[in-house]
Order: sequence, then structure tokens, then C-alpha cells
Amino acid sequence: MRISKSRISYLLKVYSDGKATTEEEQDLFKWVARRGKEVPIKKHIEELVSSYNSNEVLPTVDWEHLYQNIIEEKNSRNLQLALRKIIWPRWAAAAAALLMLGTGYYFLTTIHKERKNLSGIEQPKVNDIAPPNTVNAVLTLSNGQKIILDSTGNGMLAKQGSVNVIKLADGQIAYSGGSKEIQYNTLTNPKGSKVISLMLADGSKVWLNTASSLRYPTAFAGNERKVEITGEAYLEVAHNPAMPFIVSKGNTSIKVLGTHFNVNAYDDESLLKVTLLQGSVSLTAKGSRQPKMIEPGEQAQVNKNGHIQLTNSIDLNEVMAWKNGFFSFKGADIEGIMRQVSMWYNVEVTIEKPLHEKFYAEVSRNTSVSNLLQMLEATKAVKFKIEGKTISVMPPVSP
Repeated sequence: MRISKSRISYLLKVYSDGKATTEEEQDLFKWVARRGKEVPIKKHIEELVSSYNSNEVLPTVDWEHLYQNIIEEKNSRNLQLALRKIIWPRWAAAAAALLMLGTGYYFLTTIHKERKNLSGIEQPKVNDIAPPNTVNAVLTLSNGQKIILDSTGNGMLAKQGSVNVIKLADGQIAYSGGSKEIQYNTLTNPKGSKVISLMLADGSKVWLNTASSLRYPTAFAGNERKVEITGEAYLEVAHNPAMPFIVSKGNTSIKVLGTHFNVNAYDDESLLKVTLLQGSVSLTAKGSRQPKMIEPGEQAQVNKNGHIQLTNSIDLNEVMAWKNGFFSFKGADIEGIMRQVSMWYNVEVTIEKPLHEKFYAEVSRNTSVSNLLQMLEATKAVKFKIEGKTISVMPPVSP
């Protein structure tokens, strides 16, 4: 079994964090057993730690004991705790990011305390771009009136027939009341805006990622609850067997009774992805002969021709990272990374030439763009240039 150094570094990280899947643990242990003591795992950990840039003194480590524990696959929890103390100590845990690439890998940390303002958002450097610190979403009412949510106070926003539209203290938009008259509202969350949440009239909750929108009725009537999505959203649907909840995007429909799931339906992505966390859903698409049922932990991937493929080899933490305030890249290419950067920081991105490296990283979305790009540059596989609101992606400079 051939495993790259980047894969080993990633396995060490998720294993030490207690987040490794069964498959990832097996890969790590099989690799160690195959390599034997000739190239002990301590070498990889030592290299990882040696790139840590800090004035702190790392503790002494009993590498042989640590390595033996891994080989014997014993005391797994004690080993996880030992690895946390050795590689990700308390004074670095909040800011640590592990980036792996090709034949090299880097353990990178940034201490943010002195550069944070009261809202917890980093102050940008010169020629830098700060992360979003407001919700710039726009609510379009049934009559076409637009309400910019960041400029409105809490409380009643509008009345749609007999339905009240309310902005709660936490910024969530909620609908209360009922009506037989069907009116539609659209919530649009543009690039460069924080995630916004919405409670529909039936109690279903929706979180909208940046560069996303949801069109929905102000009240539900009839025999179904139907909404339309662009971009990405996470939904927790209120259970109602008599009125199925349907999420549509183009020719693809997701039908649920009550469940938790994520929909990634950006137009510039090659696949529409539906990831189920709880409950069950059925998925239909143009070109599919019959609905596909999705089970918890599975992801349905729909290509441009409407072909549906199911997979359970996904990382739910990676799928939900955007909602939990992180960028999570696990084997991501630079194009995929920069699509997220473009939407979150509201910037234009130009890529001079294709890069074939894969990146692994988990970084807070509250970091400034320069910090994120510096972490990627530390892999020595890519260079960036920030000019105003444009980021250029370039191959590394040859030595």
C-alpha cells in the first residue's frame, strides 16, 4: 500500500484530534505496520513539529513508546491524548492548521489574539481583505420590495398578508402566522456576507451560505411545501407526513418528510451534492428513471446530465465546515479552494496556469485572506498576489 507523505500527515492530524474514521485509522496503522521500525512514525511527527513557528518550547517526547503504541493498536484514547499534548498543545490548538501537499507538509499556526477586535474578527493587514463581519443579505418581498437586512433593526420587518416577517435578536429571519394566500419571498445572501439563518412558517430552519438564495412561500398550503435554492444551504425540516417538503434546483428535486441535510448547488460546480445527516430523502433528476433514496451519512452527486451517484465515503465535518465557521480542504485542488475564497471574501480570482497539487487544511473563516493565502504559500507549491479586490494565483517561483 503506497501512501504519500501528505496523506500520512493528514491521518496523523485527524487521528490526534479524535476525528479519524475507521477507514482512516486502518490506513494509518497499516502504513506503520508495513514500514516497520526502519522509518518510524516519529520521523514524520518530528518533521511536522520542526516547521512550527513559535517561541514556545516543545515538551520532551518518548517517541519510541508512542510509536510502539501505534504498532500494537493499543490504548487508542491515551495515544490520542498524547499526540494532542505533543503536537497540538493548548497554546496552539485554537489557531492550528495542518497543510499537506505532494512530498512536503507543514504544521502552521498563527497567534491571533493581538490582532483581534472586539467582534473576534482579525484586523486586515495593508493590501489585505478582511472576512465578512456583517450579514448583507437581501429579503425580496412578494411585491418586489427589497429589505437590506444589515440596515434594519430587530422586530417586525413586514406583513405578507396575515403572515408577519420578523428579524430576531440573533439576526434570524422568522415567519409567523398562517394564510391560504400563497405569496413568495426570496432571501438572497451575496458574496462577502456572513451565513444567515431563516425559520419558515412551518418551523423548518434553513442556513444560507454566501452566494446563495432561497425562494419560498410565506405560508404553506396544499399538499406540499416547496422551496427553490441556488448555492448552498443546510436545512432542518419540520416533520409533517401529510405535507412533504420539496427542495428544487433546476431539474433536480429533493423530497423529504422531516430531516437534516445539506445541499450544495452552486452553478459553477460540476456536481450538485445532497448530503444527508439525519432522516431519509428521495432525489429525482432529469435523466434519472426513478427516485434515489439517500441514507444518513450518504451523499448523492448529480452531474449536469442528471445522472445520480451515491457515495458514503464522505467526511460530514468537511461538508458542514461552512456552517460551523471553517474552511475545510481535504485533498482539494486550488480551483475549488479559490472558488470558496472568491465567494467568502467577495474577490475576483485569476489563475495563471493549472496546478495539480492537492491541499489539506482546516482554517477558521474569521481569518483575513492574507493569513489563509500565506498558509497555502508555505507549501511552496503556489504563490498569490493581492491587488485591490483581485487575487492572482501563480506557480511557485523556481529556486
